[in-house]
Amino acid sequence: MEVADVSRFLAETTPFDQLSDSELSQLSAQINVFYCQAQGKVRIDSDRLLIVRTGIFSLYSDQQQLLTKLQSGDFYGYQQLLTGLVDNDTLLCEEDGLIYYLDANAFNQCRYQYKNIDIFFQRLFSRRLHQYRDQQQNTRFTLKISDIIQQHKIAIAPEKTVQDAAKLMSDSRVSSLLVEEKDKLVGIITDRDLRNRVLAEGLPASTQVGHVMTRQPHSIDRHAYLYEAVQQMSQHNIHHLPVLEHGVCCAMISATDIIRSQQDHPVYLIGEIHRQQSVAGLERCSQQIAALAITLNKQQVPAHEAGHVITTITDALTQRLIYLAKQQLGEPPCVFSWLAFGSQARMDQSLNADQDNALLLEKEPIGAVDDYFSALAEFVCHGLAQCGITLCPGNIMATNPELRLSLKGWSSRFTRWIATPTPEAILKSSIFFDLRVIDGSKGLFNALQQDILQRTTGAPLFLYHLAQAALQRTAPLGLFKNFILEQDGKYKKGLDLKKRGISLLTDLVRVYALSAGITEVNTRRRLQQLAAQGIIDSKDSQNINDAFDLMAQLRWEKHQRDLMQGHDVSNLLDPVDMSGLARHQLKDGFAVINEAQGRLKQRFCRDM
Repeated sequence: MEVADVSRFLAETTPFDQLSDSELSQLSAQINVFYCQAQGKVRIDSDRLLIVRTGIFSLYSDQQQLLTKLQSGDFYGYQQLLTGLVDNDTLLCEEDGLIYYLDANAFNQCRYQYKNIDIFFQRLFSRRLHQYRDQQQNTRFTLKISDIIQQHKIAIAPEKTVQDAAKLMSDSRVSSLLVEEKDKLVGIITDRDLRNRVLAEGLPASTQVGHVMTRQPHSIDRHAYLYEAVQQMSQHNIHHLPVLEHGVCCAMISATDIIRSQQDHPVYLIGEIHRQQSVAGLERCSQQIAALAITLNKQQVPAHEAGHVITTITDALTQRLIYLAKQQLGEPPCVFSWLAFGSQARMDQSLNADQDNALLLEKEPIGAVDDYFSALAEFVCHGLAQCGITLCPGNIMATNPELRLSLKGWSSRFTRWIATPTPEAILKSSIFFDLRVIDGSKGLFNALQQDILQRTTGAPLFLYHLAQAALQRTAPLGLFKNFILEQDGKYKKGLDLKKRGISLLTDLVRVYALSAGITEVNTRRRLQQLAAQGIIDSKDSQNINDAFDLMAQLRWEKHQRDLMQGHDVSNLLDPVDMSGLARHQLKDGFAVINEAQGRLKQRFCRDM
């Protein structure tokens, strides 16, 4: 094998084309080459990356379904290397070719050393995970240049010095500049130009930009598709493209921008969260959540799936903060479970959710045990707040000593709520009956949950008061099916989709689930189990589910508009902003709530 030949190939293959010549030579020396004959089966071990040099290869699933065809520059094996999971795929050689193999150690070292290479393979992995969706709507190719470019351009005049250019790049945190003369594009200059054309040639810092810039650069229209930019960059072996609108330069797009356009995929973001070594790093990760939400909306991901994604990210932030806290505080003095309540527990968090959490401890919170978990709670809760998940105004957080209890302490508290319920106590405690373990001992959590459900299934007085609490608020629908608007603290009028819609459905479904001892806390899955067990009529269950999805979707779309307009995210929707069809559907959804509340009252509140 000629190392130089392998290096030349890798230098033309994304993402290795970002490496220097010496780095490519070092990597190439670790590669093994295999010749494959047509119709032969290719060995695809789980401990190495496969790179196609020449030939055509067909990849089949374990069901013998053709997944894709691999050609020069394509990869296989990164899925297993990233996750440790093995696919039962089959790779057949369709046309004689050469394959490069890079072992796992070299691949992982390359990822850890070069962040953009890691990003590239994470992006490939995320596309593989959602291959079924890509067949319907390949979002990588439907994204347009305008979806990812910055809203302002960064330009320099040709008579400025290369030192001015370097300072502007550094201050603006970009790798390239547009060069304009009288608002007309005359060239571009990149950090690579400064390295190769200035430093390598020994030119002084006073050299004018016009002497070293790339003249007459390739460009692309801002309304072009992203894949067209990829095509141009690959075709001309370039990494930057000026973006034009009506023939006038308005921005620059780079290969890094294209990679970053995929970084807000949850697979990438969650992976990044778990690699952070500081709260500041987690805060930087959390700043991508808004961009992720916008991307999910553009991909037409339904609200209930988006809520699941947002919650999963909150879980990841919580888990990493607990890890960092233990790094600082040392190992905990006893087994514990970090609990989430409310929307995080139900996996339906919205963009404006606050914290609802607690600690379940193996030992009583006394002395050193309490000191440790008090410090851990402070670290995690304030870390979450720093990441944009606000502190709970009702103090339902692990920083509250009353919410750091042993199994015996929590069991006693739930027993009191269930055995001797009062309307006031139930109103304050209902959120605690939607609970999920985020980190720590699942066994400890399961013991508590089973204890709770054994008590709720045979507690008619508790279910009566819980149902009464669920009936305190009604849907905002008048006698003649007209909307009843309410005001928020900013004197805006509208429909509160959470308090007067989603929460009403969540509350009534919770009553049925606790009466039946169902461990599931997600509202949609609770409904499925209730229908399967015949506790709720299947038609009624479907109607409630449809109403829940509709209101969640309207709230999700409202949040998107707030984000795009730079407003605070709000649950208050003005009916004027809705289409006629949406208004009609929402009225039907509110009618479903009224009917479901009537059935709840009849079932749980008749004999008390």
